[in-house]
Amino acid sequence: MPGFNWDDLRFLLALTRSGSLASAAKRLGVNESTVARRIDRLEERLGARLVERTGSSLHTSEAGAQVLAAAERMELEAQSIAGRVAGADSRIAGKVRLTAVPILVNRVLMPALPALLTDHPALEIELIAEPRDLSLIKREADIALRLARPRQETRNLARRIGTLDYAVYGPAAADTDLLPWVTYEDSLTDLPQARWIAERLKAEEAAAAQVKVNDAEGLLQSLRAGLGKSLLPTKVAARDPALRRLEGYPAGPSRELWLITHPELRRLPRIGAVTDWLAALFK
Repeated sequence: MPGFNWDDLRFLLALTRSGSLASAAKRLGVNESTVARRIDRLEERLGARLVERTGSSLHTSEAGAQVLAAAERMELEAQSIAGRVAGADSRIAGKVRLTAVPILVNRVLMPALPALLTDHPALEIELIAEPRDLSLIKREADIALRLARPRQETRNLARRIGTLDYAVYGPAAADTDLLPWVTYEDSLTDLPQARWIAERLKAEEAAAAQVKVNDAEGLLQSLRAGLGKSLLPTKVAARDPALRRLEGYPAGPSRELWLITHPELRRLPRIGAVTDWLAALFK
């Protein structure tokens, strides 16, 4: 195709993944006008509108979706080529983007990371603490730890590597178990641990604390601040000297822990090293 620049596809990928010109520009290390100009040029060369604006949001047109799918395949193939060359001598080197909920990133992965990096000094880990599920298909991350079996992203490789058991904890300094329940905010009532806490509130006719949070890291910090008691993963809370386990409650829920990668990336030595480390960490 005369005048077609394959590099323009990077700008389409960045724009659709970030959702705005400003975010795409920041992601690519350029200014917004450069992103807009490259998208305009791509549309002109292809003879089709690729990105449409509805209100303040951007989304791909039908033609844009087709181009985006092809660009993602090209991106994966390019990464696979680079990985095969870089891994020809089985060197474990390069960047791996790993995402999980904040409490796992902060309380489990980060403390264990020095040992992994000591074993593989050419490895670079980018930890993304994010309550929502990032898309591996859209290359928002290379590896994801999820607290439920993935229902979509069928192109990804998923395996269960363990479970997280939950129990009731409160601040170690509290001299009584008669503490209010710290709960999740209302949009998260479908979480198994949120339902468990709601059942306890109803059964005990107890009061909720004056604070609600949107993830388990927030729960932990609220307990450390003395605001109440709540349900936390034992793998995390048992390590914290500022907390103590409260007995006399029904067994808490267990959450399956799933490790997800993209099949094309799974063959890369650096990805294999990180997934093996994660599997051992949660075994």
